[in-house]
Amino acid sequence: MKKHTGKIWRGLATTTASLLTITLGGSSIANARVDFINATLGTSSYKIEQGDSDSDGIYYESEFDNVEDLVKAKEQLAAEISSEGSILFKNTDQTLPLDKSKEAVTLWGLNSHLPGTGGLIGSSVVADSEDGQIAYGIEEAMDERGFTVNETMKGFYASETCAPYYRKASFFGNEVPGHSLVPAFSASYNEADTYTVGEAPAELYTDDILESAKDTTAIVVLSRDSSEASDYSKNMKDPNGDSFDTPMSISAYEKEMIQLAKENSNGKVIVLINSDVPMEIQKLKDDPEIGAILWTGLPGMNGFLGVCDVLSGDVNPSGHISDTYATSSVSAPAMTNFGLYTYTNASNAESGAELTEADKGDWYVVETEGIYIGYKYYETRYEDTVLDQGNAATTEGSSTGKAWNYVDEVTYPFGYGLSYTTFTQELESIDVISGEKGLAKVKVTNTGDVAGKDVVQLYVQTPYIEGGLEKASIQLLDFGKTEVLEPGESQTLEIEFAPEYMASYDEKAVKEDGTEGAWVLDSGDYYFTIGNGAHEALNNVLAVKTDSTDDLITITDDETIEPENVVTVSLGEDKETYSENVENAFQDCDINNLIPDTAEYTTRSDWSKGWKEVESITPIEEMMKGLTNSTYELTENNDEEVVWGADNGLSTVDFLQFNEDGTFAGALPLSDEKWDQLMDQLTLEEAANFIEKAGDKNFEKLDSIFLPEAIWYDGPIGYSYDQIAGYATRWNESNSSEPTYVSSDNEYASYSMSSMPTEPVVAATFNKELVEREGELFGEDGLWSNANSIAAPGLNIHRAPYCSRNHEYYSEDAMLTNLLGQAVCKGGKSKGLMMMPKHYIMNHQELNRSGVSTFFTEQAARENELRAFQGAMENNYAQGIMTGFNRLGTVYSGASEASQVQVARNEWGFEGWIVTDMINGADYMNWRDIVFGGGGGCLTTSAYESANIGSMTSTENLKLIAKDSAFQKKMKETIKYFVYNTVASNDMNTITTSTKYIHVLTWWQIAFMAAEVVFGLLTLLFAVMYLRNSLRKKTVYVKEDK
Repeated sequence: MKKHTGKIWRGLATTTASLLTITLGGSSIANARVDFINATLGTSSYKIEQGDSDSDGIYYESEFDNVEDLVKAKEQLAAEISSEGSILFKNTDQTLPLDKSKEAVTLWGLNSHLPGTGGLIGSSVVADSEDGQIAYGIEEAMDERGFTVNETMKGFYASETCAPYYRKASFFGNEVPGHSLVPAFSASYNEADTYTVGEAPAELYTDDILESAKDTTAIVVLSRDSSEASDYSKNMKDPNGDSFDTPMSISAYEKEMIQLAKENSNGKVIVLINSDVPMEIQKLKDDPEIGAILWTGLPGMNGFLGVCDVLSGDVNPSGHISDTYATSSVSAPAMTNFGLYTYTNASNAESGAELTEADKGDWYVVETEGIYIGYKYYETRYEDTVLDQGNAATTEGSSTGKAWNYVDEVTYPFGYGLSYTTFTQELESIDVISGEKGLAKVKVTNTGDVAGKDVVQLYVQTPYIEGGLEKASIQLLDFGKTEVLEPGESQTLEIEFAPEYMASYDEKAVKEDGTEGAWVLDSGDYYFTIGNGAHEALNNVLAVKTDSTDDLITITDDETIEPENVVTVSLGEDKETYSENVENAFQDCDINNLIPDTAEYTTRSDWSKGWKEVESITPIEEMMKGLTNSTYELTENNDEEVVWGADNGLSTVDFLQFNEDGTFAGALPLSDEKWDQLMDQLTLEEAANFIEKAGDKNFEKLDSIFLPEAIWYDGPIGYSYDQIAGYATRWNESNSSEPTYVSSDNEYASYSMSSMPTEPVVAATFNKELVEREGELFGEDGLWSNANSIAAPGLNIHRAPYCSRNHEYYSEDAMLTNLLGQAVCKGGKSKGLMMMPKHYIMNHQELNRSGVSTFFTEQAARENELRAFQGAMENNYAQGIMTGFNRLGTVYSGASEASQVQVARNEWGFEGWIVTDMINGADYMNWRDIVFGGGGGCLTTSAYESANIGSMTSTENLKLIAKDSAFQKKMKETIKYFVYNTVASNDMNTITTSTKYIHVLTWWQIAFMAAEVVFGLLTLLFAVMYLRNSLRKKTVYVKEDK
């Protein structure tokens, strides 16, 4: 054995020396990539130590003493929003309100048992029922509010007899009651063909069940579902034996049920429309046996309590509809090109396939309706029939097949809503000067015998020349809402409005600086008016223009025509005031500019046009560049060195600003060059990691500038429960000294925060103050849950009623969306919450949303969708935005310089950050195009690692980036927006000017050092042992020689 001892020691020494070499090499490489490893492992090379300070570092304080008070405030506000957002469409013979002390009610319809409260996906309602949180359906809400409800009917609907007819969606293998839509996250080459209405056939109702409803008031519930990742289609059928003309029409089983309700009641029949998508309810409106129709929308976790308050008369309804309720859901020109369209060279083409599955480029949609969405179509075509112009009475687009007639097309116009009392409104004055704020004064008087609120809707008609620039006949400009007015009481509202929103976008206008494209106020008469919806407002204008009411159509019994409520203002032409930095940016999104005569657009000069489907497109070479994800390329252009890793000694704490009295004043202005010095401290790898991994609900911390991690979650009705399961989720004991800390044993620790009504219900309130308050309570949730940002609100417009994600967006109207978006973002920002509106822009259908090419005219995009986002972004109430999945033309929306740089930065002065939606197609949503196109963070943690483009932080890609100074500059620029807004947010709470960042070794660095020491000592030990053994052997040999 002794003979081999030396070999053993030598072998061990060699092995440990090799391990030492590997460890030293690994440590060197790891320390060179410390930022990447820290981000991956969630470690930090710094720790925070609080020094002595006059400030506690709480820049955003809660108005609540405890989380219980916040929860109660949210429940109360949700019910209030729902009560103000409930819309009384019809109320004959004072069917409503009900006297719940005397009237028993029967809830009719299976969907009274499983009503809609939110979306299947997106704005989903989930309550922490284990801890006592309640998600109120209509049954639970009626019990809570003290109604006497027919228990026999409730029991029947809850029985096994009815169960086979329930709406039951399948979501990742799980059954979700109360929903019918089928989400699709992968590529689809067929439109959805099934939809379960969720109603039972009349034959299931026994005589005893029907007898139980006698002498009770019938409340019929009609529901339609909403969901992300799904759309309605014209070819849907009910798999449970029910039938309908369209999924928005009243089905055969629903008709049977309504008939039973009429026959088995005390003569009072009320219909609740429990749907965020407009249903076809003309027959209900015309039915003399139906006394009242009340729209509830999808009211969220607590909203049915507010609905019950309206039914009982405890609250007087004051809601107004945010979408046109058309007689036919498919009659709008937007429905002509909605759904599934594939390029001729799509990846699934039988021959000539050029696109690949990875390109996510197979699909397109052409928005041939132009600016004429919602009421801008129906009311504009109505005016042209009155004025006998534009071939408006043609049969094209008519839902009856006869000459187009407004009375056949619209059931309830945009902005319509009734009250239990009556009001008069007087437009006292209008002051408007181009370039300044406008002011309208409106006196509102309660002329009825019930206290209530009233909404003032201010509309404008701008000059139109037949055959000239496309213009809507009437458009909402602004609105206001009164306080509760007692009978006989008056209030004068002063509504301040922005004249820039009266301007039309002229793609052909040439400004003084020679650039093409401008916001134009045409010379002529501007008609300002008010009304209970767009139709009443337009009739007022037409009465003035025609000096007659003879040919004007009214479609509701309460409608009045008041030419005295029109103020006419003459303005001169102006194409400069609102066009600073403005120029055409979306010309390549008009398919006719790429392939002439592909699309026929809706036009006011001839209403017979715009009804043709664009059924086939073969992309030209220019289009293929975007469709194959080759919009930009990294190149070698190091003419100007970009500084990384500078030792400037700056920290984000240095950018906190304070007023003279010591109160927090936000962050140093973004224009200060000091921000660039801070950005110079970043390392290239750190920056790449930050951009690439803006997913997993966090924005990475940046150790080099001492920026803390920022946490965000979805969504529009409050933080999504599947992402943050309660207030205590993100707290730990180390935070226990913070004033909004919630421990895990708190009674409300696991309460869901997704408790507000859906956005169409919020929109129906027409109450900016109430919506701002909603934003404030979102902000309070941020403080009490230790979160910093929220992906809300949704600001896309309702282009078509068949988009089933409309429940996450406010309205078909850009200005209603604009003003409410401002309000909620302003409220959230006031509490330090970074509001992140979505999905910027043109995300109008969910079918194949990942990669679909959306084509449109520049005028349409600017006057509708972009205008909807403009208010929140231009005023920087929004501190970030999330882009859509879709392409703009053929360029991915998150890589569009047109929308992100030209419009958002150059025209609006937007200072917020930009992040993508979930990376679902890593090659078309690639980091290279995103950064080059003015985008920002990529919502993923690892999607690029398996994509063709590869990870941004791979050694190969970092080398390419290091050679492209233009790309590096864009990286810095986009990160600066994140840092600037984070410094101004609640994420900086507890961080003061005396906060110190101490450099520390991470556990993995310590592990490397320990390994180095151990392997070093072992190598030394084994080498010594080997030498000793060698010397001993040498001594033995000498003795033997002697």
